[in-house]
Amino acid sequence: MKINRSGGAGGAWLKKEELRNGDIIKLVSEASEIEGQNGPQLVAKCRVKGATGDAVNLALNSATRNGLIDAYGDDSKNWVDKMLTVEVEKVLIAGKRGISLYLVPEGFGIETDAGGYVVIKRDGGEPETKSAGEDNRKAPMTEPDDEIDPEDIPF
Repeated sequence: MKINRSGGAGGAWLKKEELRNGDIIKLVSEASEIEGQNGPQLVAKCRVKGATGDAVNLALNSATRNGLIDAYGDDSKNWVDKMLTVEVEKVLIAGKRGISLYLVPEGFGIETDAGGYVVIKRDGGEPETKSAGEDNRKAPMTEPDDEIDPEDIPF
């Protein structure tokens, strides 16, 4: 089987541990897919507002990618030069501590969908889990029954 040599992204990588919530990042290149340690990843060059030096590589996670598509379309050339707000979160990934980085376009925010996944959605947009006309409010608390029939217990 013929194996092609894959090229990585040249240059330095963004140090997520140096970022704080509310920092501003601007993508300065179109995104391209490269082969990473765990498969293909979407990478673009970026600059952090206030930082000096060359643009650095940044791998875009799926929540960021989908938010950018919703905000600016599916051609990454339209993502270039947009001001994006940084949201960082310390997480455990396969037992290893890491930092998740989300880039949030203006007018968007971070939510969690019904499956527990982070999504970047337009502010004021309907949550994915709510269908038209559906009432997602919790039912009011009721008083517990005093009598519990052992036959009604499912285990």
